[in-house]
Amino acid sequence: MKSILRVLALVGLILLLISIRYFQEAVFYDPLDDYFHGAFQSMSFPEMNLSWLLLSNALRYLFNGLISLAILWILFRSSSYIKASLWVYLFAFVLLNVLFVVELQFDASLSKMALFYTRRFLIHPLLLFVLIAGGYFLKTKKTHSTTGLSEPDDTL
Repeated sequence: MKSILRVLALVGLILLLISIRYFQEAVFYDPLDDYFHGAFQSMSFPEMNLSWLLLSNALRYLFNGLISLAILWILFRSSSYIKASLWVYLFAFVLLNVLFVVELQFDASLSKMALFYTRRFLIHPLLLFVLIAGGYFLKTKKTHSTTGLSEPDDTL
């Protein structure tokens, strides 16, 4: 019964992530969305309110991050892993926002691609995939060390 509840909670949280993506145009301010769906390499940046854009990105990052942390809790049930993941999310938020603002100041084609990917990390829960993989790696490594199994030999 407990595993059924965990699966249902996991499905519900994934549906929440999907709904954030589905309702993004109605809920969040993002003039760059249409811009990046067009031929943005040859276009200049659209007019935008930077304060509203940063606030909107921060809210979306917060919602995605909280849901992602809940997913990680359901998968791993480790408070130390959740704390470490929270630090990863906080560090990434600060770093990505600084990069985002700096990249908005330049209108070069290289800067536009960097802005595209920086924005993608801010508005989509991509860190969740990295943290799930890291959690399973740590869980597997812990299982190998507690069961006495040797590490796999990578030498040819």
